[in-house]
Amino acid sequence: MKRVVIEELTPGMILAKAVANSAGLVVLPVGAELDNATLSRLQRLGLTSVYVEGDAGDTSGKTLDELEAELDHRFRLVAHDPIQCQLREAIRLHLRNRQGIADDPKPAPST
Repeated sequence: MKRVVIEELTPGMILAKAVANSAGLVVLPVGAELDNATLSRLQRLGLTSVYVEGDAGDTSGKTLDELEAELDHRFRLVAHDPIQCQLREAIRLHLRNRQGIADDPKPAPST
């Protein structure tokens, strides 16, 4: 099971946890397969993420460059904060190590 932000959900993913509305009523059950209509519905509910089936470490076939670009995008609003920059670079190092590339990390993008 892995948590996925709404913007990264794709048709065909399977819910690993039921989705409830603000009143606590289940609107999508466990095992529901996401399609374009359910993706729109989840966005209208104002949810930030849901749990879907799959390995938490699964990168869905993304390349290291794609993962690093996504990392930079996620940290773009806090690029001025030195602590956040350290966190970003620690995550970048983890991604590179997981891909078997520990030497000569890419320089951080300038802001």
